[in-house]
Parts: sequence; C-alpha cells; structure tokens
Amino acid sequence: MRKHITIAIISYLVILSFGGCNTEKNFIPSYLKIDSLNIDASSIGGNNVQQITTFQLYQNKQFLGTFPIPSQIPLDAENETNFIVAPYVKLNGSSQTYGSYLVANPLDTIISVSRNNSTQFTPKLVYRSNAKILWQEDFQNNTSTLIPISVTKGDTTQIVNRPFVLNKRFGGNTNCFAATFENNDSFKSMDLGCFDIFKNLPLDGTSVFFEFDVKTDLPIQVALKRNSPTNGSEYVPYLFINPTGGVWKRFYTDLIYEIQGQAAGTTFQIIYSIDKPKSFSGSHEILFDNIRLSHLN
Repeated sequence: MRKHITIAIISYLVILSFGGCNTEKNFIPSYLKIDSLNIDASSIGGNNVQQITTFQLYQNKQFLGTFPIPSQIPLDAENETNFIVAPYVKLNGSSQTYGSYLVANPLDTIISVSRNNSTQFTPKLVYRSNAKILWQEDFQNNTSTLIPISVTKGDTTQIVNRPFVLNKRFGGNTNCFAATFENNDSFKSMDLGCFDIFKNLPLDGTSVFFEFDVKTDLPIQVALKRNSPTNGSEYVPYLFINPTGGVWKRFYTDLIYEIQGQAAGTTFQIIYSIDKPKSFSGSHEILFDNIRLSHLN
C-alpha cells in the first residue's frame, strides 16, 4: 500500500541525549552523511537516471526517520552497524507529497561508523526481482514508442540530441523525443501517446509508477485514455505540468487512483496533451526522455 509522507527530520541525537531535563554529558554521536542515492537499473535493461530526493533510514532494524537528500544524521552507534535505506520520491511534482518507490529494493547493508566522525556513504539500490517494467523508453537507438496521436500540419515530432542535466547530475548530451510547434501566431494543440495499449495493469490497488523527464515552456496535461467494457472510452486527466523554466525536471506519478477498481478487461493508454496559445514567445520545442512505467508483480 502506498504511503504518503511529509518530510520530518527526526533529531535522533536530541532524543537520545535528553531525558526530561537531564543531559548525558558524555554522549558523543557518530554521523552518517548521505549526499546522493543511486539506482542500478541494469537488471531491467534501463538507464540509471533517477531523482530520489528522500529516504527512510533504519539502524539495527529501528526506524530513525525520513530524511531529505543530502543529510547528515547523528547516531548513537559505533563500529560495524546495520542500516537499511529505503527510497522515497516526490509524487506529481509536489514538494508536499512523497511516496515509497516500491519497485526499488531497500538497501540492507553494514557500515562502519565512529563517534565524533562523519562517514560518507552513497547508497546504491537495485530493482526488485518482481518489478515488472511495462514501458521503458530512452530513445537511444533512434526509435520511439512515444508517437504522435494528433499533430497539426506544420508541427513536427522527432528524436533529437540535446544537453541533459537533471538537478546538476547526469551531464552530457542525450537522445530525446522532441515535439515542435510551427512558429506562427495561431492556437495549436498536440497529443502524444504510448504506442502500446496496456491491457494487464493491476486493478487491485497496486501502485503503478509512471516516471519521465521533461523540458518545456508550455503546460502539459498527462492523462489516461481508459477503455472499459462497462463505461466505454474515457479521457481521464491526471497530472498538470507547469513550464519547467528552461531546465529538465523529472516527474513520478502513481496511477493507482485511476486504475484500481476498474472492470476486468479495461485497457489504458498514456497521453501527453500540449496546447500552444496565440502570441506564445517561448521555445516551441518540448522535450521528453527516460520514460518508465512499472509495478510490482
């Protein structure tokens, strides 16, 4: 079951050091410093582009709290100590809503720490063996499973090579999908969608993660086209993306609410819809990259 949390940095040192009004003057903490967290996607044949911004930490099976990246956490520990690191992601672009990234396996490891010292550690996680990858696209082979559904004459879609930096990481150029509006003074709209129509998404309340990177000067509406044996075809708006201010941003969404409880046999297609108003003066090129749709079996 998905958990929504608000980041709360638990001052473990304070909890351990104070009992009522008494202070243990001889308490000396050790520190665990985590500046980043990586995910190895080789087991699913994908790239390692991620934006894990939060993690939960356990010490010797005891929950310490939920921390942002980067963090330096005070500990009552020394020598070899067991830690578990579980990744959390920002959902729907909201800094107030976080969810457990369930398809990645929490890291269970031993780290040697010493009092009055800070130990630097970069967790490296892998995908769970039961993670099912339904759609994965990074456009590196110059083909695309993201296709134009409705494109006005004069507008174009193509795979291009562009600089890619995500929150000061993953610098360099990448192949990505570009949707480009003709530069004229008229209202334009464009719909892009996955080539595949998904027939076997879990309807039982299992989290279904849809993640992607985008760079846009125009608002984007992410929606599901849902085709139900009982309700027919429905267009279900899901996520509204504001212009990203000339930088790449990564979005994680959990499609659970629009999928759970649907009739057996319901199919789904993911659609990006983009409108260009008249007299728009920004970039007419919208870029997409590193798309992944996944859930646990």
